[in-house]
Amino acid sequence: MAPPLRQDTARQIVRMVKKMKGRASFRSILLEANSQGVIADHRTLRRYLDLLVQARVLKVRKRNVGSVNLQQLYTLADSNPHLWTGLAALRLHGLNWEVSDRELYQVDTDLEATVRAKAFTIIGKEKLVAGLEDTLVHELERDAAEQTGVTELVAAMLATRTVDLPYLLRRAGSHQMGQTVRRLIQKIAETFTSLPGDAEGRVYLEARTRFLKILREYNSRGVFKLVETRGVGRRGLPLVKSLSPDQIVSIAGKQYGVQG
Repeated sequence: MAPPLRQDTARQIVRMVKKMKGRASFRSILLEANSQGVIADHRTLRRYLDLLVQARVLKVRKRNVGSVNLQQLYTLADSNPHLWTGLAALRLHGLNWEVSDRELYQVDTDLEATVRAKAFTIIGKEKLVAGLEDTLVHELERDAAEQTGVTELVAAMLATRTVDLPYLLRRAGSHQMGQTVRRLIQKIAETFTSLPGDAEGRVYLEARTRFLKILREYNSRGVFKLVETRGVGRRGLPLVKSLSPDQIVSIAGKQYGVQG
């Protein structure tokens, strides 16, 4: 697999393009990146440039210079990257719910989120979709603002998927939901490390067994302790507080396909 892209490298490439003022061809960017020790491989540079064009940070035009291949010239397009997110993005990340491909919307974001994004073909068009953790944060934020009711689906993902916990908590804080996401994860952990309430026993045991594996993974990396730290922001906290343990068990069971 190709190594993950880095925010700092993406930022350096954007600076190079800006500095070249309309003369940023693929070759000139590669030479500059090589001289600065940023990137030496043309395939790696291509990944960054394609990503930045898809995120609408850069734009590219082609011109005939008399060679076999057209020259590609890059210029700045926008200071803010644009990614797609929404329920359809959650489905692409593994949400086991019937969701329309049209359940997508664009957000302005930053290079940290952009290097984690992935291109998907949706309704015949390639779209750059935010990563799982950023999508979870955006959906919580949207529910807090518009009462969309998707906090349950965010809980379903967190109860059944291992995520990059430090990154998720940091991104939640940047959206003023640091305490909110921490409390949601705490409620899920409390649900599956205590005696069940009125939840169906078979569903509870299945979901609990799987969540405890996720919890062990977090603890083995020493990251779950971050959930106990104080987060920044309480947006959407009432929505999280309203979730009952039985709801959490039910949505986790549905996500796993053991409950209808």
